[in-house]
Amino acid sequence: MGKINRNTILHRAPNLKLEINSSNQVAVRRNGAVLQDGPHTLAILDTFYQPVRLADALTKLQPRLGGSQDWIVLMATITRLHEAGVLLDDATEQPAFGSDGFAVAGVHAVMLNDRARTSSYLTAIREGVRPGDVVVDIGTGTGILATAAAQAGARHVYAIEASSMGKVARSVFEANGVADRITVVQGWSTTVTLPERADVLVSEIIGNAPLAEGVLEVTTDAVKRLLKPGARLVPSKLRICGLPVTVPRARQPKNAISSTALRNWRSWYDIDFSPLAAAPGSSPDTVVVKPQVARRWSALSGPIVLAEVDFQAMSDLVIDNSVTVAASAPGRLNGVLVYFELELGPTTVLSTAPAQASRDNHWLSGVWLVKEPLSLKVRDRFAVSYRYRTANDGVAVVRA
Repeated sequence: MGKINRNTILHRAPNLKLEINSSNQVAVRRNGAVLQDGPHTLAILDTFYQPVRLADALTKLQPRLGGSQDWIVLMATITRLHEAGVLLDDATEQPAFGSDGFAVAGVHAVMLNDRARTSSYLTAIREGVRPGDVVVDIGTGTGILATAAAQAGARHVYAIEASSMGKVARSVFEANGVADRITVVQGWSTTVTLPERADVLVSEIIGNAPLAEGVLEVTTDAVKRLLKPGARLVPSKLRICGLPVTVPRARQPKNAISSTALRNWRSWYDIDFSPLAAAPGSSPDTVVVKPQVARRWSALSGPIVLAEVDFQAMSDLVIDNSVTVAASAPGRLNGVLVYFELELGPTTVLSTAPAQASRDNHWLSGVWLVKEPLSLKVRDRFAVSYRYRTANDGVAVVRA
């Protein structure tokens, strides 16, 4: 490992584990090794979360220094972190994939195997990208969407990626002959800056819970800072839907503190466990299921639109919506399955609805459990509410 100087570009290694003691000393764990270091460690790791020239990093860290001795300590800490492989330079050998999150190759294999998802995105990119466009791809991962944008005629693509998969994406661009028109930008899209604004935004940051990966916040920031006025977005719209269902007993959580469980325990052990019903975590809010499996469940009404998001025009990052519905079938309403529909292009819509999800669909649907299940007859009315606050959502059902 070579020595570093003011022009060395460093970045933080992926998948670090930190422990902080009462003296503010930090233990950094990586690949089984432990490095004990001092009070500047957290600030240093934060500064180098994306590639940055050492001189620029020192300028950023300057305000926290108390004097020349503190400067010596800071430089010694950076050197030790580099020698230990916690801070990496371009010449440092590093694993292509981390041990978790989107830096894992297998995660991307699952998404690439979802042929309906990937093919729909590629069709939408061919529809939405015009020759000469500048394109931003947020969360490029393996680089498939950025590659497709370049192949569709984009003049330049900025492929933003926070994980170590950015290095893999570079190799994908080279292998497909488009590296000269794609720049990998390491970091989070909300913190990076680009040399020009884009004509098109492409992104696939939709989670099992549709908004859980911050697509509202990330897209709003991109529209304001990274895109030209009137830019085109892929996807352009998101519809979140709910399907009131009877969750089969086999799919209900086994760890719920239900009235049936309380009666069983009283019978088996002659002990009253009713206080457990009020304890935290006594009743899980959700279970997850493949939507393809849920198509066999009994639905008590048609789909309900819980939220509609126009990514180009949205201004509110809070969703609070309630819909009153009449039952179209009798049964026990004990869950609401949430799925989404993405408007990707003029002729391309991708849905995870149980009736439409492809066999290889990789997304799971969250099923929000009704705390007080309703026994419904046809035309009985009930209300379904959906709320979203900063990557946390919730569904509730009451009798209308």
